[in-house]
Amino acid sequence: MIDKLPFAKFEGAGNDFVIIDGRPGAPADGNDLSALAVAMCDRHYGIGADGLLVASPVTATARSEGALAHMRMHNPDGSESEMCGNGLRCFARWLAEAGLLPSDDAVIETGAGLLRATLRPNGFVSATMGVPRVDEHALALRPAVLEQSATRVSMGNPHAVFFVPDVSAVPLSDIGPRIEHHAAFPSRTNVEFVQVLTENRLRVRVWERGAGATLACGTGACAAHVAARVQGIVSERTTLELPGGELEVTWAGGESQAQLAGPAVRVFDGAWPLHPNNRARSG
Repeated sequence: MIDKLPFAKFEGAGNDFVIIDGRPGAPADGNDLSALAVAMCDRHYGIGADGLLVASPVTATARSEGALAHMRMHNPDGSESEMCGNGLRCFARWLAEAGLLPSDDAVIETGAGLLRATLRPNGFVSATMGVPRVDEHALALRPAVLEQSATRVSMGNPHAVFFVPDVSAVPLSDIGPRIEHHAAFPSRTNVEFVQVLTENRLRVRVWERGAGATLACGTGACAAHVAARVQGIVSERTTLELPGGELEVTWAGGESQAQLAGPAVRVFDGAWPLHPNNRARSG
């Protein structure tokens, strides 16, 4: 087994990821991905990231439908997420810069299905995000943790969206984990706090399931837009202001797919030592 694992660090609007190649015969093949995620994403003892993205073997079904690659996403706590929007966009940029993208777009297999990512001339990467599913009934959490009710949205992963007058006033580190682990969400949930600025601009703060407060979240931006759209608050396309930058979301409603666009930038490359102290940390 190799003693150093090559990786690339990418970020999209401040949402940052470590990307490794876990395909058969590639450097990460055979490693414990959950343990690697815990160790590599640690911001004090590791590289630091909001998640670990792993290029994995494409399933036969996905290959028959034109999928070029399979992206797995592990959170900093080691848990695996179904999907990651900014991660998908960064993964597409990684594929392109690795010479694995034969054109400007590609179908990529994820835990939430097959999604298409496209490299734009302006340096942005856009991605289809699947058909959103919205719970028709607002959820009042008991015991109450907020005066507002949550709009539950699935972007292939779960989200609880709250509209508030001022996102900067939300005690995110306190209330975020309480909602993430609330009994109403048996598989935990991502949490978005949304402030409406205009009919085409929202301000959002995110508490990500398994990661905590992040500078941006692609699926969270989509969930925020979708929740506002079904309530007639915003138009078909919005710009979302997040602490790490801006993202664009488009959704026509109904059974149409949401579209996410924004920057995806390589930060640096490196090699992760695979000695025991760097495989995982606990406690």
